[in-house]
Amino acid sequence: MSIGSSNLRETQDLILTFDVGTSSVKATLFDREVRILANACEAYPLLLPHSGWAEQRPEDWWRAICRVTGKILARAAVPASCVVAINFAAQTCGTIPVDENGTPLHNCLIWLDTRSRPIAERIVGGFPRIRGYGLPKLPRWLWLTNGIPNLSGKDPTSKILWFRETMPDIWRNTFKVLDVKDYLLHRCGGRYVTTPDCAHLTWLMDSRKDRKCWSPTLLASLKLDEERLPEIVPTTNIIGNLTPVAARELGLAMDTAIVAGASDVAASALGAGAILANHLHLYIGSSAWLGAHRPTRKVDVTSGIGTICSAFPDRYLLVAAQESAGSCVEWAARALGFFRDNRISLDDFNAAAGSAPAGTDELFFFPWLYGERAPMDDASLRGGFCNLSLAHGREEMSRAVLEGVALNIRWAMEHMERLCEEPGNPVRLVGGGANSALWCQILADVLQRPLHRIQSPHLAGCRGMATSTAVALGWRESLEQAATEVRVGNVYEPDTHHKALYDEKFSYFLHYLKNNRRWFRQLNRKDRATFT
Repeated sequence: MSIGSSNLRETQDLILTFDVGTSSVKATLFDREVRILANACEAYPLLLPHSGWAEQRPEDWWRAICRVTGKILARAAVPASCVVAINFAAQTCGTIPVDENGTPLHNCLIWLDTRSRPIAERIVGGFPRIRGYGLPKLPRWLWLTNGIPNLSGKDPTSKILWFRETMPDIWRNTFKVLDVKDYLLHRCGGRYVTTPDCAHLTWLMDSRKDRKCWSPTLLASLKLDEERLPEIVPTTNIIGNLTPVAARELGLAMDTAIVAGASDVAASALGAGAILANHLHLYIGSSAWLGAHRPTRKVDVTSGIGTICSAFPDRYLLVAAQESAGSCVEWAARALGFFRDNRISLDDFNAAAGSAPAGTDELFFFPWLYGERAPMDDASLRGGFCNLSLAHGREEMSRAVLEGVALNIRWAMEHMERLCEEPGNPVRLVGGGANSALWCQILADVLQRPLHRIQSPHLAGCRGMATSTAVALGWRESLEQAATEVRVGNVYEPDTHHKALYDEKFSYFLHYLKNNRRWFRQLNRKDRATFT
């Protein structure tokens, strides 16, 4: 979308932000009032070379960012000189070894990658155990980081060790180990920097309020050198300007400022405008999460829900992250044959789902297509349809997918609200999945909570980074001030007539999980033996 080009030609001092996700990069152009002037998107591939492996080529991100920058400037009809600053939100828990020039030595192991699972189990395991974690090791990790690397191997800690242990030639030439945003910041400005929210998710950073630095204790325990890690700077820090090469490839001016940015989680939380303590927001994209800002750290080891650093320097973000949400919809649309002009048609998928009755005639879908994180850290869980009959068609199956993701979120919300002393009501809703009005209503009905969908919910990450850039440039006094300017677009009230229906369906959802979890674990073990 864009506003009239005649108005844009008169606009000066624009902010360009990027949200680098799993399947594409979204770019959005903002003015001084943090209003959206134009936006564009560019896709790139996800590589799945082996079961449990998930990679992306850093060069694919960069080329997409360069293309989308040219596209958005042309769409907005503004000169590149109007862009005074750029900022990135990005997927987290990626691991990229780079040489002294910042050149990647291997594809990025993204957040979905589980190849380092045996290493993760080794470094956090032991006896006795709590939910798979070794009791002797828990206190140190929790005290310093308020968390611990998850057992699935999806966190950077075990991925870094995987490179060291399985690819010694690459490790020998590794100058720095970077996450997605860290790599892009270096590509733009030549500095190796990260932000507290991204550093925290390596579980190598001391996350206590008066610290927020790499932990010598944890690094020593894993025999890692701090020199291989980027410098930690605040989200609103201007880290420099574009290098001549980056300026030429992006088509921007060399004096364009680069702001340190944030993870997609922290950026979307800021873009949701839910900044009050314990005020919940829900993100629905390829994955899903529930989040709420808090003044202090908190963690529940049994559910995998805890606080991480947020974009605000004085508060944390309580997060319940779930692996698959919109990715389930895309998978189902493809599997069920919803195509138009040789492309997946989510509009046709939603239309079919909208024609099916609430509850889908007792058809269930379980969205664990890539395991689960919260409220149960279990990489062996798998999804699928259950109670499918000859009476069910594409319509019921499509709605069952939307309901299944909603039921899974309700499972996490029950745990999340127990950790929030005063959970905010209603819930702010952001992410690309929130563009579906049908899904928004299903979520409101299943959760039995009013949902406030912000304007342009799919651009929440870009908006969050625009607000932080406005603070960095001195256009706003604080992140709090900037976040209060976020506007709600639509409100979805729960249909009380569906309460009993979804309460019963949720009970069966949990019953299915309880009865089949051991079966999934046995079936999906790599060293599977005969089930007993």
